[in-house]
Amino acid sequence: MKDIVDAISSRFRSPYFGYSVLAFFAFNWRGIFLLLTLEDSPQQRLAAFDSETCIWTLVIYPLLVGALVAASTHWVRLVFGWVSRKPLELMDILDLEAEHKKTLHQAKLEKSRSKVLAVKEEELIERAKRDEAVAGIEDSEAKERLAAQLDAMRRERDLLSEQLKQQGNFGTPSLTQLSQEEAEILSAAASQKNGSIIKPKSIGARTIQAGGHSFGQDSARDFAKYEEALGNLITLELVKEVGAKGEMFTLTSRGWKVADAL
Repeated sequence: MKDIVDAISSRFRSPYFGYSVLAFFAFNWRGIFLLLTLEDSPQQRLAAFDSETCIWTLVIYPLLVGALVAASTHWVRLVFGWVSRKPLELMDILDLEAEHKKTLHQAKLEKSRSKVLAVKEEELIERAKRDEAVAGIEDSEAKERLAAQLDAMRRERDLLSEQLKQQGNFGTPSLTQLSQEEAEILSAAASQKNGSIIKPKSIGARTIQAGGHSFGQDSARDFAKYEEALGNLITLELVKEVGAKGEMFTLTSRGWKVADAL
């Protein structure tokens, strides 16, 4: 019995019988409506159903429509496929062109990145050569002075590169490579509202004063470090001179921003 039910169910699920059933309801909907809604006797409802239907609408037309639709389905699909083929081809071409442009752009970026890395590698090699040349100087004072100047120039160059990078991204300067002495002077100056730095030139006064702190008073060597740090801050445009005597200094707008980031 189950096999019979399964066979009948598979038949009704086939496209032909499905279209035939739909056509049956389409041709006989009035008779079915009367048969289900009339409250008369069964004989009267059947009579109303028969008045709205006939052998053509009950059998012949549904079978013909089912056969016609089932036979034409593939032809309809073929026509729709042929009509939609051209737009699909154009869409595929557009996708391929977009992917091609993306690949070219990525290749260009990779090439530019490779050039930048090559320049950085050459710079590192040149720095190593300069360090080796400085190490060969016999005069210790000249060696220390030259090493300090090279270090200041390199930090200035690294700062400029960092600032250009940050300005390209956010439009604000950034500092990431301050020495300990430079950071101390900058932080101390920023601790007061006026942001002032004083380097007195009176006899015996070898200190740099900022924010209630005195730097470099321990020894001449210590003072030289902080004096050089102050000069680097001026070069980096984080500090500017006030007046022409070289005694008063104050933080610049960039200096305040860097100090806030410390």
